[in-house]
Amino acid sequence: MQTSPLPTTSFQAPLGLGQLLDRVFRLYRLRFGKLVLTAAIFFVPFSVLAALLLGMTMNSYFGLLLNAVDLPSSTESAFFRASGAMMGLSLLAAGVGLVLGALAFLSLLAQADANVAGRTLAVGASVRVGLSRFWAFIGLTLLASLILIGVMLAVYFGVIVVALIFAGVLAGLASLIEGNSIVAVGAVLVIVALVFALLFLILLPIAYLTTRWFVAPVVILTERCGPLSALKRSWSLTNGSFWRLFGLLVLMFILNGVVLGLPLSLLQMFAVILVTPQMVGVVNGVLTGLSYLINTLWYPFLALTLVLVYYDLRVRKENLDLDIRIQALELAVRPATLRPPTLPPS
Repeated sequence: MQTSPLPTTSFQAPLGLGQLLDRVFRLYRLRFGKLVLTAAIFFVPFSVLAALLLGMTMNSYFGLLLNAVDLPSSTESAFFRASGAMMGLSLLAAGVGLVLGALAFLSLLAQADANVAGRTLAVGASVRVGLSRFWAFIGLTLLASLILIGVMLAVYFGVIVVALIFAGVLAGLASLIEGNSIVAVGAVLVIVALVFALLFLILLPIAYLTTRWFVAPVVILTERCGPLSALKRSWSLTNGSFWRLFGLLVLMFILNGVVLGLPLSLLQMFAVILVTPQMVGVVNGVLTGLSYLINTLWYPFLALTLVLVYYDLRVRKENLDLDIRIQALELAVRPATLRPPTLPPS
């Protein structure tokens, strides 16, 4: 499949954050059925399978755990086997979930790109597009993860050095703190402030790199380039738009964590309190499946947001709106015999 044509009506000028989110929600409502169906193809069967397998395994594990309290010697070997089975199934479910999540995400990006361009794309066609870019997306994910790990290790070692220096300073001031409550309280406040400052320093590189690589998945799909080129392209497009995109990233984190994740977390908390020990495993399995099922609602919103941000950045950095108008003008004045044939919807 060739790179999708430029949107003809979606972008005539740079969008503010409110305008961009408004268009995301409008497209989400207009294309809700097809977008959710595309995500459901991947997530619904897997969520049911994960709920059944993990539910039964966790139920057996918690049952053996309760028996181990009463008869530790007779259930020890079975308990360890159940622990290994639960860990193995959990890792298998996580791995399969990541693969299916990547395919669903790429398919939804193809759907979102078509919707923004004013085209229709069948569910099967979007899945084929996602499959065609799967390995490039996996390479992008691995490359970005390795870079993040390297940066985090460098920051971590820097934090250790700062902590050692600070510990030495505190040891040198120990004689002043002894017997002086005011100085002791001040030292505690300084330590607390330092801990929060170090946590901020650890999270800052992740936030910065994530923001600068915000549209790299869209570049992988629409421009059909490699992982390294996608990261460079996203870095170039997001130059000068960091704070706006960072604000959008925070809003999306709140939406996903509070609006979608909080109800599920509350259900898990009440399940631990209200459900009998014999049913804890089953309930946890069901809630695990439900957590995957929620992705059918979240992934379409994420894909639409990324695609709209990508085209908005191109308007800001590359005058995409002028290109659109020039192309429309050229098409309007071109003789009918020289115009390209109209392609049927994909």
